[in-house]
Amino acid sequence: MSDSLGRFVWHDLMTTNAQKSLDFYTQLFPEWQVEDLNVGEAGTYHMIHVNGLKCGGIVAIPEDAGIPSHWIGYIEVEDCDATVERVKEAAGSVVIPAHAAPGVGRFAVIADPVGAMVKPFQVENKTELPTQPTSGQFTYDECLSNNVPVTQKFYQSVFGWSVFEFPMEGMGTYTMFRLGEQDVAGCLPMPPDSEGNPAWLSHLYAEDIDERAAKAESLGAQTFVPPQDISGVGRFTVMADSNNALFALFRREDEG
Repeated sequence: MSDSLGRFVWHDLMTTNAQKSLDFYTQLFPEWQVEDLNVGEAGTYHMIHVNGLKCGGIVAIPEDAGIPSHWIGYIEVEDCDATVERVKEAAGSVVIPAHAAPGVGRFAVIADPVGAMVKPFQVENKTELPTQPTSGQFTYDECLSNNVPVTQKFYQSVFGWSVFEFPMEGMGTYTMFRLGEQDVAGCLPMPPDSEGNPAWLSHLYAEDIDERAAKAESLGAQTFVPPQDISGVGRFTVMADSNNALFALFRREDEG
């Protein structure tokens, strides 16, 4: 994956308890190396390194802000401001306007028409993505949507993704977002009786799904989807960490 434009290149955990989150993930993924960076008034940014590559961070948010802990992904774009304008034209909303982080790049927080949030990210330095899977790396992102056609149209318009649909056993029709021949993300319809809100679900790679899931539970995680196989795809589980942020563990069938 030498060309990162249009792909998820970074993930941040926005958490109401940074120390609790750090304790959880560093025990779940000993592969993580965490570097603490002083970012002035914003406090400390806990940058995640896996196998020598930077891939995300942990950010503290005030407990009284009314925002639950959550993971959010960054999609690399050529021009953040132009992307934000396309978001508006495609009936999305701008949660946080485009702004610059010196030495890092320019990004915004946007929501698609059904409410799932993501960050368009104009990088200052080219992003290096992993070529081989290592436990603890971010490996896939999936939009959980209550209106798949609307979601498809939005991401096609904003990021130039194409859509490939196929039936998935027990899950209805699955959407794969692509750039050229490269799969970049997915979209899954939410059950009609779902009480959750549309959101992007970040997947972390794990060679040993079942063992990591059991470890996560011992660290205070809650399991929503127990470890299971998807024929022809791989094995996964969906959990909430000890501070209630949703995440998935995933291993592709050809990587096991």
